[in-house]
Amino acid sequence: MSTPVASLRGPARVVLRLHRRTLWAAGAAVAVGIAGLVAVALLADRAAADLAGAGCTLSSDTSSCFAPARDFVERMIRIDQSLTYAGFALIALPAVVAAFVAGPLIAREWETGSIKLSWSQSTSPAAWLAARLVTSAVPVVAGIVVLSAVLSWSRTHLAYPFPAVWEQATAFGATGTVPVAAALLALALGALAGLLLRRTVPALAVALAASGLVALVLSTVRFHFWPMVKATYPLEGASPAPKWSYVVEEGYVTAGGDPLPAGTCSTSSLNFRECLAGHDVQNYVHYHPASHYWPLQLVETGILLALAALALFAAFRVLRRLHG
Repeated sequence: MSTPVASLRGPARVVLRLHRRTLWAAGAAVAVGIAGLVAVALLADRAAADLAGAGCTLSSDTSSCFAPARDFVERMIRIDQSLTYAGFALIALPAVVAAFVAGPLIAREWETGSIKLSWSQSTSPAAWLAARLVTSAVPVVAGIVVLSAVLSWSRTHLAYPFPAVWEQATAFGATGTVPVAAALLALALGALAGLLLRRTVPALAVALAASGLVALVLSTVRFHFWPMVKATYPLEGASPAPKWSYVVEEGYVTAGGDPLPAGTCSTSSLNFRECLAGHDVQNYVHYHPASHYWPLQLVETGILLALAALALFAAFRVLRRLHG
């Protein structure tokens, strides 16, 4: 009796042979991405070194430092934008993976009829699907882990006034454990879409949309996955939120802790602060300190993995129904 590993080995070789050009192109793209991120980090270091070499800082008030400071700021703006675009690309990558798995990897075999040949070669349908998922998962996960790590490293080279802000969508969604979990969900969604539709273009489009929709929804609600720190402070006092915190909500409450009734004071009034003081009002702030980065990451990762498990279970159920 053949072992599960042995039953996967043959189909895996077929997948690698059929899609070797795509795998080589993807590997080349990852290498280019890594080189680009390293270059951006080095450019950031060079910009900071040039400013320091001129004997200047951004707070220097001598006329000889105006030009070096302006040049430094312009260079850091471009570097910050480059890392933002890199973060967007890494967040979008799972959707591309979902589209590839759904269309060229699975649905195309149904559309061309080659699925009958695959299943006639002593390969069970479950082994056929598992081989495609495993063969895709290994390079995808490896590539995303490396790109995410290099992006995180590159962001640490940003200098004031463009520090690495952890709560930005292009930072949070592209670093930590979230991008890996998003990629695994994309694989499962792609498999499910390909088996349900069994036509290349519709399956590709549905998988792309589904993966993108999940990313969009999670980006809007992720900061509610972990309890926020809630604090009140005097009207003229300083906010207790520490540096690098992400403020989710802030406003005014009464001394009893109730929300300030709407229309109590007009924000357009010149005496707005005096009006608030007359109602015995306090400021309130709800925020996530930087220490909440990993709890938020792990909760979102758990959600993504749970969705991936559900989609994968559904895909194998659909495959069983199709095979009879």
